[in-house]
Amino acid sequence: MAERHAPKGFEPGFARRREDERLITGRGQYVDDLRSPAGRPEPLIMAVVRSPYAHARIGAVQTGQASAVPGVVAVHSGRELAGALPVLASAHTASGARIEWRPLAIDTALYAGHPVAAALAETGYAAADARALVEVEYEPLAAVTDAEQALAPSAPVLYERVGSNELYRIPVNGGDIEAAFARADGVVKLRLVNQRLAASPMEPRACMFDFDPETGQLTAWVSSQGVFRVRLDLAEALHIPSASIQVINADTGGAFGTKIGLLGEEIVAALLAVRYGRPVKWIEDRSENIQANVHGRAQINDIEAAYTADGRVLGLRVRIFGDLGAFPGHEILRTPEMFQARSARWLNGPYRFEAISAEVFGALTNAVPVGAYRGAGRPEATYMLERVMDAVARELKLDPVDVRRRNLLTPDMFPYTTPTGSVYDSGNYQAALDKALELVDYSSWRSRQRERRARGERNLLGIGVATFTETSGGRFGPADGPQEAATVRIMPDGTILVQSGVASNGQGHFTSFAQIAASVFAIPGDRVTVHMGDSALPGFSIGTFGSRVTQIAGSAVLLAAEAAREKAVKLAADRLEAAPDDLVVADGRITVRGVPSRGVELGELARAVEAQPQLIEREAPNPANGAPIEGLAAWRSFTPPDTTVGSGAHIAIVEVDGETGETRILRYVAVDDFGRVLNHHLAEAQVHGSLAQGIGQALYEEIAYGPDGQIVSGSLLDYALPKASQLPRYELGNVETPAPGNPLGAKGVGEAGTIAAPPTIVNAVLDALAPLGVTSIDMPLRPEKVWALMRKAEVR
Repeated sequence: MAERHAPKGFEPGFARRREDERLITGRGQYVDDLRSPAGRPEPLIMAVVRSPYAHARIGAVQTGQASAVPGVVAVHSGRELAGALPVLASAHTASGARIEWRPLAIDTALYAGHPVAAALAETGYAAADARALVEVEYEPLAAVTDAEQALAPSAPVLYERVGSNELYRIPVNGGDIEAAFARADGVVKLRLVNQRLAASPMEPRACMFDFDPETGQLTAWVSSQGVFRVRLDLAEALHIPSASIQVINADTGGAFGTKIGLLGEEIVAALLAVRYGRPVKWIEDRSENIQANVHGRAQINDIEAAYTADGRVLGLRVRIFGDLGAFPGHEILRTPEMFQARSARWLNGPYRFEAISAEVFGALTNAVPVGAYRGAGRPEATYMLERVMDAVARELKLDPVDVRRRNLLTPDMFPYTTPTGSVYDSGNYQAALDKALELVDYSSWRSRQRERRARGERNLLGIGVATFTETSGGRFGPADGPQEAATVRIMPDGTILVQSGVASNGQGHFTSFAQIAASVFAIPGDRVTVHMGDSALPGFSIGTFGSRVTQIAGSAVLLAAEAAREKAVKLAADRLEAAPDDLVVADGRITVRGVPSRGVELGELARAVEAQPQLIEREAPNPANGAPIEGLAAWRSFTPPDTTVGSGAHIAIVEVDGETGETRILRYVAVDDFGRVLNHHLAEAQVHGSLAQGIGQALYEEIAYGPDGQIVSGSLLDYALPKASQLPRYELGNVETPAPGNPLGAKGVGEAGTIAAPPTIVNAVLDALAPLGVTSIDMPLRPEKVWALMRKAEVR
């Protein structure tokens, strides 16, 4: 075959993201910017009536006054729409009883913010006025918002017919845990809280639907992480064939896991669009986003770690209490296990343990459902592990780095199977740690710390370390279909068109896909056009989540580009009367090696196929929509054999103000292994963003509930997102151990900071407070919390 041009790493032509100029110059088209299609009336606006109570029986719902507001088309309660509302999720509890979740509450409100009715009007103002005039009779009930308390026999029960708030109890075991603890020289015990978080994307949820009753065609414009997943959700909820639904992803202002599927309000908007035959738009506001969109994390962990006198950790016993909220939030696998069980399965991290024994409790509470948030199970697992490593070091009076070195897997151990059955494809964990230590000048900072402590300085210096793994990719959804697919087409003008099923949320996929295709054809990046985010395109994707897109969807683009290229080479070989192996593809031409004047333009070949389709072998219709692949093009899918496992080592130097308890990050060094890095600019941008969120969790962010079940951090005045001035200048490095399971060799990059930053920062602060005898603290490390611990230590 012709010479293959494999995708290269960072290239000057791809130094900046190609998709950003339109957005930062105000030319983006988000859902709220969209108007109705030509010939259709302007969209009706939907507003949602929400329960003010965390737990209450719903009595009569009076909509008369609301319906009388000028411009109001309809007001519907959940009870009124009950016959049409689909079951969006269901689960069997630990007792075997079945619970169901519908888009609107019908008889009982289960959390403050639970949707109970919807108003539809010509304008947003009229819809808001109508919402305010809906009168709902509530009978308040006792509420519970703490996962552990919810499992107590005396706790208020969310589902009376079930009789318990325990949705599931899952054991996750591997190795001989009893033998590991019997051989141990010591055991450390920790109780850790991974607080609730709001993902807080810049753009909350948004959707618009238009149904044509004459054709039965439903068109959806959404801000989502997966147009094909949205199409499936709509088809199941509305009983409309998937072939009659087109889902288009508008520009999306972030998602971070909260827009994987449709949570409920979107289904109501779609249902009303079908019922009234007019476009319907719903835009979630910021208060609703905090109050009613899925939250993340929300775990309580009890941990016992068995260790030897030389710092080897032999085994872990863990109890995970997962706060699920009022019902299971949208879930990639449509399984009730959620991310708590995944935290248990990923408890091995980068270490070589002999045994792990975990028991995972899923607790229903009168709170917002917990769903995917950047990292989804991996940050919680890493937080447990890295707190354990520092605790063992403290008990043995060893350097935390030395304890990690003694437990890290070594390169000769790969592929490695953990006690819980996870398979690690490749890695070089020692190399990342060594590089991070070198970049930060670790020994020098330890010397400075000793000197400052000897002088008794009021401000306390701390050094935090975390090593971690980032599992990504893998298989999700049905086992018999593709995970990702793309079409690559040579156009008549000689440019390349990439058509992908991916929904971009700002990660830079337009740039990376163009880079992959451009490298295959050895042409400049501006000769490649990328289309995505439309279920009508000849591509497929199960969704943009879990740091999976480059390694899986990017591999589909690579395979499709190579297939299209080989078709062109075969066609050119006939024209040029040369063997395919003697041809070179570069700069938009196919030429005979050593004879550059003897060649043919790619565009000329595409035009020839357009005129005479029989010149190339026709591909079968693509499975995504059954349409044939026309022209000089190829459709290819890619399904990975298993997950990839990235890794890294992060180090933070912090200073804790002895007077105020405020934590200042002096330096933050992150060395990550994302497999083969195609574009360093995009990879570093992902690290920057995830670090901001990870540091936010460590120091500032928390969704807090009061005793009555009301969110007391329900606005950005109370929910503290970090400002730019509160974040350090990141110092980044990388090592590369290519993934063997995909042709790009890539691993996940998007969640490294949310995984590593919380334990890195918390370990650094605890290291700073060590001379005061402080050994434990829960996130977020707000100044008043740290200050109180310091004052308490001074009194002792």
